[in-house]
Amino acid sequence: MLTEVKLLELKPPVSAIPVGFPQLRPEVYEARLQRLRGKMKDLGLDKVIVYADREHAANFAYLAGFGPRFEEALLIVGLSGTPQAVLGNENIDMIRYTVVDLEGVHFPSFSLIGQPREDVKSLTEILRAAGLQHGMTVGTVGWKCFEADEGRGADLIEIPHYVVEAIWEVVGEDSCDSCGADRGSRVKNATSLFMSPYGGLRVVLEPEQIVVFEYAACLVARSMLALMDCVDLGKTELELAAQFQNRGVPLSVHPMLSTGEKARFGLVSPTDRQVKLGEFLTAAYGIEGALSCRAAYIARDERDIPPHAHDWLEKIAIPYFATAVRWFQTVRIGIEGSRIWDMVETHLPRSKFGWSLNPGHFIAADEWVSTPFMEGSSVRLQSGNYIQYDLIICPKPPYFGANLEDGVVLADEELRAVLKAKFPSVWTRFERRRHYLQDVLGIGLADDVLPMSDILGYYRPFLLNKTSAFAIR
Repeated sequence: MLTEVKLLELKPPVSAIPVGFPQLRPEVYEARLQRLRGKMKDLGLDKVIVYADREHAANFAYLAGFGPRFEEALLIVGLSGTPQAVLGNENIDMIRYTVVDLEGVHFPSFSLIGQPREDVKSLTEILRAAGLQHGMTVGTVGWKCFEADEGRGADLIEIPHYVVEAIWEVVGEDSCDSCGADRGSRVKNATSLFMSPYGGLRVVLEPEQIVVFEYAACLVARSMLALMDCVDLGKTELELAAQFQNRGVPLSVHPMLSTGEKARFGLVSPTDRQVKLGEFLTAAYGIEGALSCRAAYIARDERDIPPHAHDWLEKIAIPYFATAVRWFQTVRIGIEGSRIWDMVETHLPRSKFGWSLNPGHFIAADEWVSTPFMEGSSVRLQSGNYIQYDLIICPKPPYFGANLEDGVVLADEELRAVLKAKFPSVWTRFERRRHYLQDVLGIGLADDVLPMSDILGYYRPFLLNKTSAFAIR
């Protein structure tokens, strides 16, 4: 367990891109469909309608094998039969390039403004043709499920109102002020089926999905390590961000890189601003299935930090790294999410370090699915969870924060055996990372914790010193 954080001369981790691009087989998608239908039966749902747009496509892609480009889309799933994908002009042919068996339904109104609207059927006509009938109970899936204390109830529906209006009309429910918030409504928010931390379909990964996301994690780690190696005075933010490489794999977030005072707010995009000695840098890069973030000083050592923050290493960076190590060493199958929350609050109190979000979350094709790490959370971590260490601290000026965000997968003995037998090269990389963490960084992981990123736990507080990093000794 944790002893003391030291800044040492260390060899960097091996970072390499796997040979071959893994993709999911049709059987994986068919099994997902059957699991969804089982949950639909349990909840008394006759149909589930999944809405997607470019920003909110993960639930749709989980079943369809692709996300819509440019346009909106619907996926209509019944208790049997082939799901229908309702697509606009530019996406209708996507069903020819997915391994999933889908029936394509052309709905030009999902297309961009000004594109042809020939032979347009109404959405109500499309829904009826897909089997929706008067009196059916329908679950809508978008990207968010609500809590009962959010003002208007847990059954609020977040997808576009015109889609909900069409569903109401077909199932015979009057448009009303409830907007789906009435628990007696025949149209219900069913997003929790996919995203709930208490057992949503997407918070537990199949072995094949772990392998696909591990490839993404390799790309992201290689990009972030290349960025750290590239940092130098006089370079622009855009020159540094050129190290971000996705090889065409879709991004999950926009690339983020900022220096100077704006680095306090890490969401901004890079510009042609030149980096300067003693400034802070924040960078984050995410591909569908992985994200990595680092935040540190553009400095050689403490002497390059502005005098008013000269003790940043002792006051901020070391406590932050020590808490990250405790996080890595504490997560495992069976613990409740509140345990992580309480541990972080104990060692890195919000009142002092200014974190306002959660100390981590589930990650998948979308960067944030949901989180088990809430105050008082009873969510128990389980095999197949893919969890992101994501603790954003915002100490009061003159101090900046620190960040070393990456992810781990939890895998019981059975899942580990499957990965080792079916995907030996992936398993070899898991073992290489585990040995680096233990032997070089001094961070021991539980057997059921698999490091997805080549740079998990690797943190350089001074980016102009390419050989020094934190370790536990």
